[in-house]
Amino acid sequence: MALVLSRSAFKRLCLLPLLLVFLIIFFYHQIANIYRNVEYQGNMTVVQMAFDLFKRQPVDICRNVVLLNVGDPKGVELNSYPQSICADLGFQIEENNCVVYVIKTQKNEWSLEDTVERIGCRVYSLLLASDSTEVTPRNRSNYVHFHSLGEQESIGKFIQKQSTNATLIDYMMIRLGRGGNEWRILSDLMESHQLDRVKHLSVGINLCPDRSSFTESHFQYVLDTDRQLVDKWDMKLFDVANDQETFVYNPVVKEKTHCASQFAWINQRFQVSRISSQ
Repeated sequence: MALVLSRSAFKRLCLLPLLLVFLIIFFYHQIANIYRNVEYQGNMTVVQMAFDLFKRQPVDICRNVVLLNVGDPKGVELNSYPQSICADLGFQIEENNCVVYVIKTQKNEWSLEDTVERIGCRVYSLLLASDSTEVTPRNRSNYVHFHSLGEQESIGKFIQKQSTNATLIDYMMIRLGRGGNEWRILSDLMESHQLDRVKHLSVGINLCPDRSSFTESHFQYVLDTDRQLVDKWDMKLFDVANDQETFVYNPVVKEKTHCASQFAWINQRFQVSRISSQ
């Protein structure tokens, strides 16, 4: 039996591919408009080096990169970024004997906290808010301790108050929203000497102009902070997950670049030599 379409149905069917093409073009231009009206007056070498951070390849330091998960083979994803850990000797997250810090600006995102709670980790969930009094500190459970801090408060000093310097932090995730400055937090952690105790450091990096200051001084600050992570604190980049939706033409550096990513470092000081582990 032949399928007979009415004239109106045939027209709608013909218009469907055109509609799809229109939507693709529309969303592409929405993404491309990341750099609309962006002006940069600074040193071109500095801005180029800053965006080259997204081109880096992870260091071959971890043999077993796995997804942080509890019974879920897909692992935990936050804003489409997988949360990776190194499962090599010295870096494992030990069940019922682990400490995790989550530093964020999203009030209702609890994926990571709920996951590591099931491992038996003690979790400190820190919400950075413009008004730190808008959320009352409380325990979400026996394992998850929730605190609200002002945007300019020192994360390093907060950590110092919670535990002694001998307490290790198995995993620290920094995920900020619009206008957040993850680099200031990293610098604060270094100044307060808190990175010594961190095994895994996962940070949402964003240099998009609508989310970050687009000035030479900011880009230089980013480069200096990133360099200190490696040179002074032995943090090695072992995993990179670039946000493909931000891979568009960047008129400042005159090429396609990413401007957002998830960088994951491990602290080399916790590495157990392969010879001694055999």
